[in-house]
Amino acid sequence: MLDQGKLKDGLIDALKKGEETKAVSGGEEGEMESVHTDDDVAGFIADAIVAYASDAEIGPLVGIMIPSVPPAPSSANGQFAQVQTADLGKEALKSAILGGFKAMDASLGMMSAGIVAYTAASFTLMQGGPANCPGAAVMAAPPVLAPVNLAVQNSEGALEDWCDQVSMAIHAAFKATIFTGACTASDGGLGAAVGPLQ
Repeated sequence: MLDQGKLKDGLIDALKKGEETKAVSGGEEGEMESVHTDDDVAGFIADAIVAYASDAEIGPLVGIMIPSVPPAPSSANGQFAQVQTADLGKEALKSAILGGFKAMDASLGMMSAGIVAYTAASFTLMQGGPANCPGAAVMAAPPVLAPVNLAVQNSEGALEDWCDQVSMAIHAAFKATIFTGACTASDGGLGAAVGPLQ
């Protein structure tokens, strides 16, 4: 099940790693440089989002029937199906976040678009109990990150405030994402798998 707290904690960890510094080798006394590159930090943020999204599920499954006369209910009914392909779009998500860093995208529009593309690429198979459900997910609206970024910057809020508000926006977008697929159960059951991510 999707957990906003897990996402917030993951974002905090990612950004704290991005703040780590070390003394510049051969530099003047007190001169510091970042331990991690922008590419590393984009990867840490993408990892946090993917770890959060990996817990997504739909269900309970209903209407899965074994073709017979008369049709019989499948043991897949009542099961929750969890995403099995959450890693597929991770590199593209990381690239979108890194692109935002390089473009100095204060609105976080590139990150938001990357999350939408990540969802479409990564939510292609759900599995629950005896049922495999290939399909597709559509995020109804992208995460609205621009006002969050602006509000926290204007109030000089802490990193934790930013992560809290960004995680809320991303969580709301994932909860409004609809997965549509077709289930095939190991007991011969067939049926649709449609529902919002949970």
